[in-house]
Order: sequence, then C-alpha cells, then structure tokens
Amino acid sequence: MPNKLNNWIKPFFSLNKSEQRGIIVLILVIIFIGIFNIILPIITKSKSQSNLNKYNPDIISFLSGQKQIIDSLNIESLQNSGDIDMAIAMQKIKPVTFNPNKLPVEAWKNMGFTDKQIRNIKNYEAKGGKFKRKEDLKKMYSISDVEYEIIEPFISIPSLYKSNTGRVTKKKTINKKPNYQIVEVNSANADVLQTNLGLSQWLAKRIVSYKNVLGGYVSKTQIKEVYGLNDSIYNAIEKYISLDTSLVKKIDINNIEFKQLLKHPYFDYNTTKVFFNTRNKIGYFSSVNQLRLIDGINDSTINKVSNYLDFKPTNKLN
Repeated sequence: MPNKLNNWIKPFFSLNKSEQRGIIVLILVIIFIGIFNIILPIITKSKSQSNLNKYNPDIISFLSGQKQIIDSLNIESLQNSGDIDMAIAMQKIKPVTFNPNKLPVEAWKNMGFTDKQIRNIKNYEAKGGKFKRKEDLKKMYSISDVEYEIIEPFISIPSLYKSNTGRVTKKKTINKKPNYQIVEVNSANADVLQTNLGLSQWLAKRIVSYKNVLGGYVSKTQIKEVYGLNDSIYNAIEKYISLDTSLVKKIDINNIEFKQLLKHPYFDYNTTKVFFNTRNKIGYFSSVNQLRLIDGINDSTINKVSNYLDFKPTNKLN
C-alpha cells in the first residue's frame, strides 16, 4: 500500500508549482461538489416542507370547498331523481308565498329547486300547461312528495268564481274559532295536533315531521322553528302544548355515522365535519364539556344539541 501511495505522490512533486496548484484546486472543487450534492436534497426537502406547511390552511380550505361542492351535487342528484328525504329537503328548500304560474326562473332557484326541476316546469308551461290548483304542482314528476309537502302551504293560486250577476268575486272563507285542548306533542300524530290545537293539516304534519328529524321536542320554543308557524299561531297554542322529554330520541354521539348526524337540523356540514375530525383524533367523547373545547363548533349549537346527546362508549373499544 505505501508503495502504491508513493507511486501517486512522486509524480505530483515532479510537477511545477502551477500544475500542483491546479490539481489541488481541482480536488477541492470535486470535494465541494460532492458535499453540495449531499446537503442540497436535505435543504430542499426542509424548505419544501416549510412551504407546504405554510400553505396547509389553504389546501385544507380548498379540499373542504371541493367536498361541499361534491355534497351539493349529490343533493342535487337526489332532488332530480326524487329520492331526497325530508331532513335534507327541509334544509335545502326555502319557500316563500308564490304563484307557480309564470314564476320567474330565479324565484324557483331562490327557493332551492335545481335547474332540471325548473326546466321541467317551464317545459310544461311552454306546452300550454297551467296550475289551477295546488295539487296540479304535485303532479310534476320533477318535484318529490317531501318537497311538495314543504312548499304546499306557500302556494297561492288565485281562485275566482262568477256570481249570479256575472261579476267575478273571490270565494269567501269562514274562519271557525278552534276548540283548544292540551296535547302532548312528542307522542301526538298530525290528526291530534290538528284537532286539539286548531292547526291546518299541512302545519300539523310539518310539526310531526320536524319532531321526527329532531328526535323530539325538548322545549316549546323549538316548535317556532317549523316552517310556516308564525308568532301569532305559536302564541295561540303555546299554553296548550305539553312535552314529555322522556320520549326524546338521543344521538349515540360516539357511534353515529357521518350521514346520520348530518340529517339532524342542528348539525350542518361544517359542524359535522369538525366534530368527526375531533372524534377521530381523541377516540370518543365522555361529556358535553369536551364539545365546548372544539374550535369550529359554537356555543349556540352545543346548547341546542346538548339535550339530544348520549355519551355511550364507542363500539370500537369493545
């Protein structure tokens, strides 16, 4: 080995000073390039990771937005196929008093109907179709039964009748004073509510439907959340309302699935997503106080849902 080393060194010293310096510089350059190639990937990776972390909030926001778009398209698909359920329809459809005849496209959109549904209605009108009664709108295959149930009380089609003198007059209605009786709402069906509280058929059905998606009423004021139930109606029936809160169906918060929780009126998409992200991290919830610590779920929501929560151990631990 020493002989081989000498064979390399001797020729080096036989070179002039300029050639020796050139070889030394070349060796240093080669060493520098080698070290640089080792360090560069480490620096680049660290910097890339730092840049990635910097844009994490934007990436998460983008993915969340894409998820909402997909969910919106799924709901639109359900609407177009007529398979939408009452819970989702009540969140999607926002009716106002309207006459369906020649109603502008934008007005239909503002109430929550899809382009395909509106197109079918407009095609019907283009062929000379008219809505003479509320029930005529129900015959439109593009509008599901649950959607019709929501908008039915808001449909206003002028009904004119000719008198003996030939003049056109509006049909007169006689308002009868209801015979109020106390009723336990969480166990009552629509017929009982209609009879005991003097409610219209559609409003009685809607109170029952909303009770079912909630799991039951824990407070009288929740009934004011029902579409079409204004303050004057509530004030008239409030003292005749009785609530048995033992009939309320609890939410198995540690075992419920995403789509099931999303159907509850108090859980919108963002609240549901935040809840599931947190549950996936910690495993399970043992009390409502843990929910109050979650960023993204406000106190108002927690106060409304606290009476519906059941903190059973998660099935995943069994």
